[in-house]
Amino acid sequence: MSAECDGVLERIYSVLDGEATVAELADIHRHLEACPPCLEEYEVEAALKALVRRCCVEQAPADLRAKIVASITRVQTVQTVTARSAEGTSVVTRVTRTTTVEG
Repeated sequence: MSAECDGVLERIYSVLDGEATVAELADIHRHLEACPPCLEEYEVEAALKALVRRCCVEQAPADLRAKIVASITRVQTVQTVTARSAEGTSVVTRVTRTTTVEG
C-alpha cells in the first residue's frame, strides 16, 4: 500500500459518517475507483457500520438521556484580537476556547 492509500484509509470513517467535505469525498472516491484493495477495505467498513446500525437499535431510557444532556454544557468563547505589525499591516488572531461544564 502506498502513502496515498494510508491517507485514504485514515479518512474512510469521515466518509462513512457523512463528515467529509465534497472535495474530500471526490478525492476518496477517485482513489477507491482506481485501488481495489482500498475499495475492499471501504466496503468491509461500510458493511460493519451497517451491521452495527441494524443490531444496535436499543436506546437509553429517556430520563437517562435527559440527565446526560443536562450534565454536559459547552461554553464557547471566541476572542478576536487585531493588532498592527511593524510593517503597518493588520494581524488578526482568533482564539476559540471550548469549556465543558458538568452540572
